[in-house]
Amino acid sequence: MKRTRAMFGIFCGVLAAASAARAASETLPWLEDPFGGREKVAIYGTRLMPDICPPMPENKTALTLSQVVNLSLCYNPDTKTAFLSLMSSADSYAASYSAYLPSISSGFSRSRSRSFSKGRDGNTSISGDSDGSISASMTLYDFGQRELGIEAAELSLTAAGLGYDTTLQSAIATAIRSYYSLLTAQNAVEVATASNLFAKQSFEAAELRHQLGLVPLADKLQATVAYSQSQLSLQQAENTLSITRGSLARLLGMPVDAALGVAEIDDSNLTNDPFGGNVQLLIDRAKNERSDLKSSRASLKAAEIALKRTKRSNLATITATAGMGYDTVKMFGDDATRSQSIGVSVSIPIFTGFTQTYNTRIAETGIKSQMESLKASELGIEQEVWSAWHNYENAKKNWEISWDQLASATQLRDVTLGRYKEGLGTILDVLNAQSSYRGALQSHLTTRLSLLTSRLDLIRAVGALNLDNIEPEPATAEIPVATNIEPAE
Repeated sequence: MKRTRAMFGIFCGVLAAASAARAASETLPWLEDPFGGREKVAIYGTRLMPDICPPMPENKTALTLSQVVNLSLCYNPDTKTAFLSLMSSADSYAASYSAYLPSISSGFSRSRSRSFSKGRDGNTSISGDSDGSISASMTLYDFGQRELGIEAAELSLTAAGLGYDTTLQSAIATAIRSYYSLLTAQNAVEVATASNLFAKQSFEAAELRHQLGLVPLADKLQATVAYSQSQLSLQQAENTLSITRGSLARLLGMPVDAALGVAEIDDSNLTNDPFGGNVQLLIDRAKNERSDLKSSRASLKAAEIALKRTKRSNLATITATAGMGYDTVKMFGDDATRSQSIGVSVSIPIFTGFTQTYNTRIAETGIKSQMESLKASELGIEQEVWSAWHNYENAKKNWEISWDQLASATQLRDVTLGRYKEGLGTILDVLNAQSSYRGALQSHLTTRLSLLTSRLDLIRAVGALNLDNIEPEPATAEIPVATNIEPAE
């Protein structure tokens, strides 16, 4: 009985030690992550996540571009999910080091039974059984399988970290696009308001001249139709603004009905080239800096190392084992058995039903598939940079042309309306000028949005997008601002 109590005490001691280790992990950080898996991924997300997350805006304020990006990175569920996935990959990498440590397990059981026999001389018998054990095992040598496993796990963690960077870059690009979309929607309402005011002025001029008997009723009716169309365009612009505002609110993790607005940007910097190099240099830079391409290369190398490990899994494994057990059976007397063992075992797989053969073939085929995917990704990046560069160059030219178009349309609007008020023109001239002016305003907004997004696409395609270059750099030449366009007087 004393030995049974001793074994029970050992078992309780093991449980107490485990509980103490768990409690100590809360006060000793190295016990929580003894192999430093999460420290290894601390380098990822640099220049892609803000140092301090800003608070959620409470009042209706005009958010700047940096505020929109930072809020999106901090509060968007997609970026949080990507971070948690990276932490899971770090823990999986750290867990691979456990192959170098011993595995210790213990167990304890105790049972008691009573039996009865019928008859005149019936009796009762009582028996009990108590046993406990503790065992340990440790792999001594496995022909480098553990080393290859850790190397493959480290490369997989690198791929996961680079994938996390790619996710953050995509999140930044999405936030910037949403900012530009809401800014364009806000300006579209201003444009529609200015166009509507000009249509109203044309309608009032036609109505006055009709009342004076200077023009027929057709002039007034044509001006009325144009005025109604401008009111409809204004209503549609306001509806688009509401929908775009809700999309940005969702991106920031806010209620869809949040009163959001974005601040205006400085148009004088839009044509400043973010790189200043030729397209071939940008393609070469993208192949070296794109985090998604680096991630694919790391995954391919991890697969090649995993193949080496698979080929070595048919070799022997040498393991050291140790154990101690105690078994007490109480029936007619105490019968106790105590056991202790220590030894070395060698496991050699002889036949596994061709599992090794097929696992090797699966790994080899997977590597070939990844190599082809990597080639396709490199070609896709070349095409992406090529298209982004040409789109950006074209957008810069269109932006300059839109200024000339807007200036001409504004001058035509003022001259035509003034001539009509003086009785020197027709209502058709006014309506044509009104249509040209409205088209020039919309074209100006469209070309600016195209310039902004094409610049973003180019930076993203090269793989250089981060929190430091989300806004255009200051330009050397001053370009007039395209907002707050005044209507004709």
